[in-house]
Amino acid sequence: MIEIRNMTTEYEYGDPFSISSMVFEKGKITSIIGKNGSGKSTLLKTVAGLKRYKGNILINKKESREYKAIERAREVAYLPQNLKNAGIDVETLVEHGRYAWHGNLRRMSENDMRIVHKALKLTGMEEFRNRSLAELSGGERQRAYLAMVIAQDTPMIMLDEPTTFMDMAVQQEFFDILRKLSGDGRGIVMVCHNIEQSLAYSDMIYIMDNRTVIKSGTPDDIVKDNEVFRNVFGVSIKKVEDDTYLYPYVFSK
Repeated sequence: MIEIRNMTTEYEYGDPFSISSMVFEKGKITSIIGKNGSGKSTLLKTVAGLKRYKGNILINKKESREYKAIERAREVAYLPQNLKNAGIDVETLVEHGRYAWHGNLRRMSENDMRIVHKALKLTGMEEFRNRSLAELSGGERQRAYLAMVIAQDTPMIMLDEPTTFMDMAVQQEFFDILRKLSGDGRGIVMVCHNIEQSLAYSDMIYIMDNRTVIKSGTPDDIVKDNEVFRNVFGVSIKKVEDDTYLYPYVFSK
């Protein structure tokens, strides 16, 4: 579990932002939503140990800054928004996920390879394992990187816009994978611009605005407080009891 208490951090484009309280639990999918520039990506970077902060970020009740980088990487995996098109094959990329467990020695054990192959299978990337990343479509490359963070074998996984470049059908498959991971006890924290999708698949939602959290709760809690939603996004959202809709949450005027 990750707990944030009275945390402030610098912001790339202006004023610092402040988070009084957030909790990310294992076995649950948590989505962070908000307009561009609200601080969502900066928050993930801070929790992942990539930005300095004041206050508290507790990972399994231990202060994040007290972890060595490799120790934190055994607790929290982070997939950024902008992924490099590295000149390596898919299996080699996924093997990088095991770095936190064997450091610079890079000696892959049988157990390492078993975890790598399991991640490839789970993400549907087995048949692509010998393909160069440069040969893949954007969506395939996203799934290859997801396999890498799955192979990192951490209790918590943080994803920044993970469905970028994926078509609708692949997005559905992707979220089914995330549900399986959370069902197996991993905590998933993601930033996602598709709000209906976030509400449909998440156990917990945080709305950020002006670099702070202004609302949190279950998807149904968020929908009930439509005034906050409208103030942030300029539209209302409602839940529909109609299984012909792709998602049970839809925008309204």
